[in-house]
Amino acid sequence: MTFVQEFIPLQLDQLHREAAVMKVEGWRFIQTHAVNTDDGIDLYYSFMKDGVTRNYHIAGVTKDQPVPTITDLFLAAFVFENEARELFGVDMRDIAIDFAGNLYAPAEFEPMTFLSPEQKAAREKAKKAAADKAAKVTGAAGDEAATAPAKSGFVMTPERQARLDAKMATMSPEKKAKVEAALARIAAADSAPAPAAEPASAEVPKVAESVVAEPAPEKAEAKDAALEEKLANMDPEKAAKVRAALAKKGAPAESAAVQEPAEEASAKEFADEQLAALISLMDESKASIVRAALNMKGGE
Repeated sequence: MTFVQEFIPLQLDQLHREAAVMKVEGWRFIQTHAVNTDDGIDLYYSFMKDGVTRNYHIAGVTKDQPVPTITDLFLAAFVFENEARELFGVDMRDIAIDFAGNLYAPAEFEPMTFLSPEQKAAREKAKKAAADKAAKVTGAAGDEAATAPAKSGFVMTPERQARLDAKMATMSPEKKAKVEAALARIAAADSAPAPAAEPASAEVPKVAESVVAEPAPEKAEAKDAALEEKLANMDPEKAAKVRAALAKKGAPAESAAVQEPAEEASAKEFADEQLAALISLMDESKASIVRAALNMKGGE
């Protein structure tokens, strides 16, 4: 014959009803076993029938929870119920044969729940380690949320995409390339780690600088290359006038009152259009900050 062991969790208020079912079905009572745990006393009620042992497990019974007797169904359980009360402090009620704490008459009541100083220290250490681990996990989650990269808030909606496509259809290839580069920079900023926090007073100038200015050496080289390419496509006379205008722009302040040539004014208008296109791609809150910074800069 093959023997089978079954372990079934059971609630305390279901104990007597389940024992009654086992009695009707012809199961034989084997034992009641108690185990001391950090959460209370675990009780096991074991029954056997046709080579199958069924163990009902009631977890974490505390001293203030009354446990009903099953001696009215299985009289042999009286020994185990007296033992659980004397050795573990379980509040067993209505035992058919009650020894009133004198089954073993131990020198100390509830001796099976006694913890040596070493056992108590080990349990407290384990609890502290578990609490520290939980605190670290919670703290790490909070730090990760606090240090998450700040996003620009820019979202390319279908409406924005349609407006952008319409604008870019009328742009020159150079201007179109610059707008695409600006979009790429915004996308890169959203995926990059957030920079270190700075005082609030420095935020507006910094936002304006991030949109209007680029690192000086790279920007200067890119502008020079683009300008030379444009000048090479102009007729020589017109190119000479543009170079003269640029030379005057770099002259001392006394010559600043000289009227700019039409070509220089056109280049300035082109730059203004480029900046307006970039600002139109931002979300409204960021665009308003940039416009305010530019107005402040123009009033100086």
